[in-house]
Parts: sequence; structure tokens; C-alpha cells
Amino acid sequence: MPDNFLSFPQTSISRRNLLRGAGGLGLLAATGGLLTACSPGGASGSGTLTFMNRWSDPTSKANAVALFAAFKKSTGVSVTNQVQPSSGSTYQPAVRNAFSSSRPPSLATDISGPEVYNLAKAGRLMDLTDFYNSKIKKVAFAGATAGAELDGKIWGLSDGATVGNTVWYNPKVLSKYSISPSDITDTDSWIAAMKEIKSGGGTPIIIGAKDQWPGGHYLNDLVQRRLGSTKATQLYNRTTVAGVPDTVKWTDDQVVKAFEDYLKFKPLFPSGFLGEAQATTDTQFLGGGVGFYEMGSWFLSTMRTTKPSFDPGVMLFPAVNGGEGKANEVTLSNDTIIASKNADREAVEKFFEYFTKPSVLVDWAGRQFTTPPYQFDADKVNVTDPLLKKLFSKVNSFSANAGPTGAALFNDQAIDTNIYTRYIWQGSVGLMSGSVSPDQLAQQLEQATVAAQAKLSK
Repeated sequence: MPDNFLSFPQTSISRRNLLRGAGGLGLLAATGGLLTACSPGGASGSGTLTFMNRWSDPTSKANAVALFAAFKKSTGVSVTNQVQPSSGSTYQPAVRNAFSSSRPPSLATDISGPEVYNLAKAGRLMDLTDFYNSKIKKVAFAGATAGAELDGKIWGLSDGATVGNTVWYNPKVLSKYSISPSDITDTDSWIAAMKEIKSGGGTPIIIGAKDQWPGGHYLNDLVQRRLGSTKATQLYNRTTVAGVPDTVKWTDDQVVKAFEDYLKFKPLFPSGFLGEAQATTDTQFLGGGVGFYEMGSWFLSTMRTTKPSFDPGVMLFPAVNGGEGKANEVTLSNDTIIASKNADREAVEKFFEYFTKPSVLVDWAGRQFTTPPYQFDADKVNVTDPLLKKLFSKVNSFSANAGPTGAALFNDQAIDTNIYTRYIWQGSVGLMSGSVSPDQLAQQLEQATVAAQAKLSK
């Protein structure tokens, strides 16, 4: 089988762009009037902070202004809002350039994984390890540092995360076939339930495989369930971080089995699913008549504009029999805040301590419709829609219950861009079309990872 087994064109809809569009949509009622903007602060080291971000839409920008103004009122520390255009193709390079300059911003967010690792290795970031362990760890959930840990040190903290391995379901459809979500304890019982729906003439599950990344979700979920979060993170880091040992390989039995697990869903998807767009399947699920839908927690924002015809339920992707991952482990798309090594440490620590206060998190979660992985009362978040309030609290509980090591960064944030696009996104389509087998895909991923590691180690 040639290495270039697929030649699908790159979709213009990326999962990351979708995530950016999901935040700050005014889904939740603001918890108080917005505060006036704070005046520009001084240079790093003067007791002020500059904060680089891509909260450029009107709602998110106003939310940032409110946060910074309230922080100044509480601590006396001013924050200059360095807002950038919300473009995935330009924002990350802008952060790299800014932190490589002689006058970097004090803080920047919406960056995680390889971008953080590279800046840390270049000596551009503030080491937050001791501060995190003494001040923040006691209030942090799994994922607070996902995508920001390297060489045993912590280089950033999350300001919000979306849970990627969520499965939405239609209680009406399940009830029709006498299926209870509580009886779904692993993928075997889940697939058996979906076979019941299909044999009864129903639609058990749908996927928008045309956009490629939805299939990548399944590979992400199944690899994590097979390996567990710690090993999955190590596997992904081999593509981006020099010196990561190859004690976990793509060709390991558990990873190949994860790819084989994905093929078990093929007879359950409707015919023509390889040509179905993700936006179409969103609408189909919310319109009713479909049992299950694998989609990240940002799907809550979709429900604001496309109100479901029923009251959806949500659960985590089930465990896999024989897998090392636990059923409560989460996959996160994480927005990490990093700090320049030149920033005023006292001011930086004041910001993180202020941000992680439960009352501040309640307000921020409500304004941005995000779930910061720290302790706060999700029931106090001012959600105007009762259904969305219930689902928001449920999603928040997933991170809260994941345990200290129960989170992994989503593969398209953690893996080298060229590798996940070609071999995870396109590979998920290739598996379903028969263009590549699980063994062949695993071999190609391992070869690409070995090549990436060799390049990193030069």
C-alpha cells in the first residue's frame, strides 16, 4: 500500500475553527453589567500585565474587558487587552513571534500542546510549577494543565476547556427500543443497543464523515479508551517533542484494536455517510429520529441557534472492554494561558489566583459558555435556557469526575499538524472506505512519527 493512500481535498471546515465560533455567543445571560475598560498598562515587570488573546468578537471582547476591569478593582493590577483577529492560521504564529520578541506580552491564551512546548524549550515561558502546586492544584480538575506540561514542569494553566469525547442521545428514540443509557457500560453494550435500533428500522447513529475530523473524533476516543490518557499523551507527544521514548507506538496492539473498533461502527452509520457534512448531521440529530451522535461539548452552542425538537441527554464515550482507559477519562480541547518569563511574577500569580476563584469562574463560564477545569458551582452559572443549564452542568461534571490523571489533550491539538490531518482525519475516512486497513494505518502513523522524532532530535 503506498504511503499516499488518500488524496481527499482538505475541508474548509476545521474542528478548531468550529470551536472558535462556539464561544461567546451570548447563550448565557451575563451575571452583572459589563465594566468599563481599564487603561493600558505598562511594560512587563512594572506590576502591570499585557494579555494577548483572540477574543475579538464583540461579546468575547466585552467579556475580557469586564474580567480585566474586575481584576484591577480587586488587586490594583492593570491589564492591557492585546486582542488579535480570531484566525487559526494567523493567531498561533502571532503568539510565537510576540514571545520571541524583546518585548513579549505578559500573558497569552488559546494556545496549547506543541506551541507551548516549543516556547518552553526556547526558554520564553515562566515556570509555573511551584506556584501551581502550592496555590492552584487544590482547586484544579483534570485538564487544568493539559497541553502545558513538559519535562515535569508546568508552563501554563487553562482558562477554559471543551470536552471532546461526549456522546449525545435522544431519550425518545432510546425509549422506543427499550434502551436505557445507564445500561450502556462499554462499547460492546453500546453497539448492541444500536443494533437493536437498526434492526427495528431506526437510525442508531450518524456522522458527518465528509468533513473528515468527525471520524478523527472516533479514533481519538477509541485510542484514549484503549491506552488511557497518560499513554495516549505520550504517543501524541512523540510527534512534537524531542526525546519522548517510543515505549508507546502506533503499531501497538491496543492502538490497532482501536482502529478495528472504529470499523465496528460502519454498519451502524446510514448509507452515504462518507459524503455527509457535519453541519447536516448536526441538524439531523437535533431534528429527532436519531439515537446517538458523537460530538464535543461545543455542540451546546449549536443548540442555541438550532433548538432541538426533544431534550437531549449526554454521556461520555463508553469504555472499551480490554482497554486501559477508564470510562471517566476526558479528552479536552484546551485554551491555555501562558506567561512570559519576563513578566512580573507577582502580577501573573495574582491574575491566576483571581481567575480561579469560584465566584470569578461562575461569571466567566457564564459569559464565555466554557467549562474552566477548576472547582466552581456550575449550577450558579446564569444559563437562561433550563435544558442548556442542565446539560452544561452535566458536561462540567465530566471534568470534575475525571480524576487527577484522567484528561488528555485532543489529538488535533497534540499531534503534529501534518500527521493528524493526513493520517487521523483522512485516515478515518480511509478506514471506512477500505483504502487502508487498521494495520496499514498504524504502520504509516508510526513511520511518520519516527520521521518527526528524528527531525525534532537534530
